Amino acid sequence: MFVRIRTFALCLLILVLPAALVAEVIDDEPEVVSLYAKGKRLMREGDWLAASKLFEQLGGRFGLSPNLDLFVFNRAKADYHFGDNDKAIAGFSFFIKKFTNSTQLPYAHFFRANALYVKGDLTSAMREYLTAYRTSKDRRLDQLTIASMKAAFKSASLITFGPDEFSELASDKKCRLISQLAETLSDRGEYDKAQRLLDLCGLTLDESTQAEREKRSDKSGYEIALALPFSGELKAFADDIYNGAVIAAKMFRKQENQKLRITPYDTKGDPIDAGQIILELARSATVDAAVGPLTSEEAAVASAALGGADLPLLIPAATQSGLTRLSSSTFQLSPNIELQGVRMAEYAVRDLLADSAAIITPTSTDHLRMVDAFSRRFKQLGGTIVATQYYRPRDNDFGKQIRDIKGMILGHAPDSTFIINSQGDTLDLDELPVRLDCLFLPGEPSTLRLLIPQVNFYNVSAEFLGSDGWGGEAVLKLGDNITKGAVFPSPFVSRGSSQEYFDFAAMYDQRYSSQPTRLATLGFDAVRIITAAIKKGSHTRTKLAMSLKELSGHSGASGTISFGINRENIEMPLYRIQLNQAIRLDKQEPVDNSAPTKN
Repeated sequence: MFVRIRTFALCLLILVLPAALVAEVIDDEPEVVSLYAKGKRLMREGDWLAASKLFEQLGGRFGLSPNLDLFVFNRAKADYHFGDNDKAIAGFSFFIKKFTNSTQLPYAHFFRANALYVKGDLTSAMREYLTAYRTSKDRRLDQLTIASMKAAFKSASLITFGPDEFSELASDKKCRLISQLAETLSDRGEYDKAQRLLDLCGLTLDESTQAEREKRSDKSGYEIALALPFSGELKAFADDIYNGAVIAAKMFRKQENQKLRITPYDTKGDPIDAGQIILELARSATVDAAVGPLTSEEAAVASAALGGADLPLLIPAATQSGLTRLSSSTFQLSPNIELQGVRMAEYAVRDLLADSAAIITPTSTDHLRMVDAFSRRFKQLGGTIVATQYYRPRDNDFGKQIRDIKGMILGHAPDSTFIINSQGDTLDLDELPVRLDCLFLPGEPSTLRLLIPQVNFYNVSAEFLGSDGWGGEAVLKLGDNITKGAVFPSPFVSRGSSQEYFDFAAMYDQRYSSQPTRLATLGFDAVRIITAAIKKGSHTRTKLAMSLKELSGHSGASGTISFGINRENIEMPLYRIQLNQAIRLDKQEPVDNSAPTKN
């Protein structure tokens, strides 16, 4: 529920638009009028799928109707409200191309912009909003479009508009829009860009406002809040992150001779508590940024609670996808779970030239998300999923799943023990070899150590593709004759090999008399990238968020960090299992899992 509410926060005003702007009565033959009225009623009742099918029927049966544009438009709009953004974009694109003189054209651009925005294509969305605004003759649509553009412009930090984008706008419309966008630029601290826009209308930036927003630039101290479960079952994990953050803060104080306070807030592992804490921190006048919460459930509520606030929130360890889309100032340090599936699909098609793949997966939520991402990306790249088999996380016998895949490939009933070939020979299905382009086997090490040998036992030959679970010792020690050069993605395999890691590990060992865990490296990196932005002159929350959005190729203690368009870490290295070790494909050398030498 939080995902849907917050993801569509920009579009809440849009939902009341259709009834107010689109004509409800059409002039047509009686059956068409009746069906059209039924379709509009279905939309008012929120039965978007039925409405889409009805308007599709109208367009197909009455292709010569003078109201064909309304049928196409309303079908696309129903698809949009139903949440099928790809279908909605296709429908509005067809409408815009075919019905160039329709009075609904500005609204089509507007709704297509909404769908593009929800999908994360902010650049295209902004262009569509601008077109809708330029062609609109409706004051209400103008107001909604300006509000939508301003909200999108705030999130799309790398998008800027110059004189050319406004050249076709009427003077009054141009200046009305420019004043709103300039305000957003000013809020981000980009005063020069704001003034260049205002120059197009002969306006001047309010100097007193600029001075007020620059007050924090000369502040002598900073505060970073850590919202983590410092009590309860997850306390040890929170302590690890906190310990890493403390080392990063110590480095900053020593190097910059500035004050930095790390303030802990106990979420107790409860999502509601986490959301309330983040909401209070967003309202605080002293907190510059926040790190946390720990789990995906906590992080989802906290990010949703943050909403449109400007507090930078760095989620260190949660891997659920979509967390950063709930707020424009939320960042995710650990790559989301779906990225593993995407990377494996891309590797299979682009590097292995695979045309087909089979999947055997546990039914745990994270692995199902991973498999769904693999399947979607593999199909997008032209591949075919020939079979998907599931098992429960506690299963240890996978014969049925493997035999079912063999049966599908051979075109033979999988529950038959023997088959007869064209020469009349009787063959044992289990012993008959089968070759696949690739086999995707996500899972946990404890289960994979049982599954992988069974795949080989049943004579299934394929390029093995794994998940981060393949980096566990239980899998690596199976031997190369079992793992057969498997490739898997993981942000978790190595301790870290950067100088940043070794410097951190030495200080960590000196303070805590132990080597840092991965969670400790994440706590360190979270604070470290915040303080790096501060050192570059980002002294306000808005500037901090802007600086973090541009972070790319940062060599941290936990690994490389690069934030993509949705502010998720998109670094996901691939490894090949060779000589019982995980070897990075891009470096062709074994990862170093040993402790660094003490200074």
